Amino acid sequence: MKLPLSLLKSFISIDLDPEKIAETLTLLGIEVESIHTPHPPFHHVVVAEIKSVQPHPAANKLQVAQVFDGTHTYQVVCGAPNCRPHLRVALAQVGATLTDSAGTTRKIEQTAIRGVESLGMLCSAGELNLYEPRPKGRGMIWEEFRTPPKFGCELPGPKGPGFRRPDEDDTGILELPPEMPLGADCLPLLWDPVFELSLTPNLGHCMSALGIARELSAALQIPLATAKTSSKKPTKPSSIKVSVRDVQLVPRYMARLIENIHVAPSPFWLQKQLRSAGLRPINNIVDATNYILLKYGGPLHAFDAEKVEKLSIEVSSAPAAFSFEGLNETTIEVPPGTLLISDAKKPIALAGILGGANSSVTDTTRSILLEAACFDPIAIRIASKKMGLRTDSSLRFEKGIDASTIPLLLEEAVQLILDLAGGTASSKPIDETKKDFAPRALSFRPERANQLLGTKLSDSEIKDLLHRLQFNVKKKGAAWLVEVPLYRNDIQEEIDLIEEVARLYGYNNIDCPLPKATTPQIPDDKAYLFETDLRRRLHALGLQEFLTCDLISPKLAEIAQETSLQENTLLQTLHSKSEDYSILRPSLLPGLLQVTRSNLDQKNNTFHAFELGRIHFLQENKPIEFLMAALLLTGKEMPHHWDRKPQDVDFFELKGLIENLLTGLRLRFSITPSDHLSFHPGRQANVFLGPLCIGCFGEIHPSILAKLDIKQRVYYAELNAHHLQQHSGEIAKMAPLPQFPSSERDWTLSLDPAMNIAEFFTAADSIKPPLLEKFELIDLFRAPNKNNITFRFTYRDRSKTISFEEVEQAHTHFVQQMSQLLSKHIR
Repeated sequence: MKLPLSLLKSFISIDLDPEKIAETLTLLGIEVESIHTPHPPFHHVVVAEIKSVQPHPAANKLQVAQVFDGTHTYQVVCGAPNCRPHLRVALAQVGATLTDSAGTTRKIEQTAIRGVESLGMLCSAGELNLYEPRPKGRGMIWEEFRTPPKFGCELPGPKGPGFRRPDEDDTGILELPPEMPLGADCLPLLWDPVFELSLTPNLGHCMSALGIARELSAALQIPLATAKTSSKKPTKPSSIKVSVRDVQLVPRYMARLIENIHVAPSPFWLQKQLRSAGLRPINNIVDATNYILLKYGGPLHAFDAEKVEKLSIEVSSAPAAFSFEGLNETTIEVPPGTLLISDAKKPIALAGILGGANSSVTDTTRSILLEAACFDPIAIRIASKKMGLRTDSSLRFEKGIDASTIPLLLEEAVQLILDLAGGTASSKPIDETKKDFAPRALSFRPERANQLLGTKLSDSEIKDLLHRLQFNVKKKGAAWLVEVPLYRNDIQEEIDLIEEVARLYGYNNIDCPLPKATTPQIPDDKAYLFETDLRRRLHALGLQEFLTCDLISPKLAEIAQETSLQENTLLQTLHSKSEDYSILRPSLLPGLLQVTRSNLDQKNNTFHAFELGRIHFLQENKPIEFLMAALLLTGKEMPHHWDRKPQDVDFFELKGLIENLLTGLRLRFSITPSDHLSFHPGRQANVFLGPLCIGCFGEIHPSILAKLDIKQRVYYAELNAHHLQQHSGEIAKMAPLPQFPSSERDWTLSLDPAMNIAEFFTAADSIKPPLLEKFELIDLFRAPNKNNITFRFTYRDRSKTISFEEVEQAHTHFVQQMSQLLSKHIR
């Protein structure tokens, strides 16, 4: 949520620096992600008026303007398309400084442009760093969707030429309202720091300027200003008819008719407030409702009264699904049960979520029906989730709206609209209230608060803290009775009140004594201990941990599937907001390939990674979940070094990591060739624990990499961590260091290229003589139709020094036996 400081000051008189305000909010548990322009972004910029404009003698796209600041006239060369006489502008005088969003400061100097002297600069909103760029795809308030006039056009209004809307492609100078005094410093008129707040789900009461002002008022003990409104006297009674069908879902519904209005662009101050908060100005009616939402957190909606049949409003649930055209110019499929606002013939809004195009306020609107209501939070959230439609309005209704303040919101909105657009309001607002709105009372024990917080606060101190938060405290014996304001939906139990005491007292003021040493009585879960140990071992192998989302797109799921894996084995999510997150992953491979592509796009071409995560699929129509360990290698096997050229990682690099991991877990395993379609033929293998296949590894097939635009080799392994845990746990046996030397023998032989080297090691294990301590492959030369392979054998007698004759006899006998076993493979 974006909150301009000026909007905050409409409720509380605060003179602290923006950084100090942010620090105070953070200590209250309200995270401030950033502050836009916490320091003045410009100096020596004044209000001026363009007196005359002449074409530049040497440039077609430039103009020479004579600009008057109330005292002197300056000649300024300007290239903005909207530079014209009688326009109030922001003039950066010679010596002025401008700081952009990146923090770069430039100084305005007297200069000559194409031979014409220029004594300053006429500034755009972007050059003054007034507004942040609008994020793409941001959900807007439900009243806001009408497309504004094109950028740079003149917007006539009741108070003269309108304020030009500075969009992201800022190509024109900032147009100021004509009432701004010439020569006035633009800093207090335009600079407005904006706080970017990240609110947790329990802070629904902070989704407005009033909510944040309440928090600061309690923390800093500064009085909170109260709203004062006085509408113009009505001229005729109301003719609105309201019928609420679903009483449980609509605790309160209010409406008021305003006639003879004039729809026009909003004044400068209002457009500035909305843009600072990240909203797009539309017109004075829509902007007024959005301003009340930002200020009080109460969503309002304005209908074109002439489009509401018979001025009749009915609030009820949709009996069946239907299509609805919203203000966002898209057609929405509305599920049954959605709460609707309808007139005598048709639905005109999705209650609390989005208005309809069939009742929107346009330039020709002359009367509006203004709605203020309180809807059931659960009903709004369910409907919003089903339609995949989240708006600023629905977000606030989902958190809960204080129904007792709705008359105040409606009254202030009416007064603001009358001031901006003229017109007359009906005598009394229609108020359909179906329940009493009484504050909730909770039992509270001060001694319990001190016990949990480790504090020694007196009763009077605790009572003062609660009063500052606008909680009404009544003593009732040892326990207190605390009345919770209606806007605090997050306070449900005594422990919530204790948290409020701690928050306002200050977490940094609570002593932190050394904890008492305790021994847990319940042992840790074996699965947790194994997962922790497995993660530690993978880190020790030099791998970096990656974390990917459990949800993937159908395209990625298809990439991960073997042809034998049927489509109905995938688990799909219900009511997914996006197709990209609609399927539970059947493998860790899709997410890791996405991360690989992102890293390669950022020129990070070498990384060795792992992930521990769960996969999901259907087996015999039952959902199955397994913990898997995935390893991924790509790029070079080592960093660049001046002495030797790094080599690309290969199949055997990955195989070595797997062998080290399984050996460290004290598992007896075997590796055999495989034929998975996801891997490159001839560069893949399965991993077995006895007869049980626990995983596979190899080079990802080039066709899969091509689908994701990955242009370098990727080696991947996926092991079933559940099976690893079940078969691990063999106790390590310690052996004494050998006291006598060993003797080595090499044997080179030519073998059939089709023979698997694992067969040699299996045969050697079966006839291994007692003196043979170990054997290993040390060299391989591939020749036509054969492989020349050298093995090294180490012999040792642990009871005495082994003699040459003993080694020769044992080695010769072993070679003879091996030759007989491998006779059909020897070339």
